[in-house]
Amino acid sequence: MSEEKTTKPSSTKDLGVYFLGLLSAKAWQYLGLLVHPETGEILVDLEEARKSIDLYSMILGAIKKDLEKNEERELEAQLSQLQLNFVEKAKEAPKKEE
Repeated sequence: MSEEKTTKPSSTKDLGVYFLGLLSAKAWQYLGLLVHPETGEILVDLEEARKSIDLYSMILGAIKKDLEKNEERELEAQLSQLQLNFVEKAKEAPKKEE
């Protein structure tokens, strides 16, 4: 007989943490602080960075009660770093004439 290995389905918390990793990477890329893997170039798109950071914040808020204290601190620190870097990049960006 063959043994079937059963695995427990991913929890919503696990998926949330996974999504946070993806969104964090995208935000760093759109802030121009990581090379964009699809183009191999530095790309700055503050609107896309803002969306990634906003989604990160929303997902973190949704799963926060399921996190261990150290996980929560780490993910909150990541969010703070993204937000601070966004503000710095926004200050550097040329202002659009209205």
